[in-house]
Amino acid sequence: MNKYLYESEDRRIAALNEIFGDVELTVEEMRTLIWLAGWEECTVENVLSAIRKDMAAEAKRREQPPRP
Repeated sequence: MNKYLYESEDRRIAALNEIFGDVELTVEEMRTLIWLAGWEECTVENVLSAIRKDMAAEAKRREQPPRP
């Protein structure tokens, strides 16, 4: 049982690292992400989906010409 629990948590941590792997995080931020990885996979996926959407929207905003 524990083996499967850790494998599932490892997958969630890997998914979080895809987003935050190159970002310098504080100790508190890392603790929060570790805490989040303990939640159900669908919860983590929903949070990551929202973050990805925000990242895409930000990239699109940066492509737009500046407003006067």
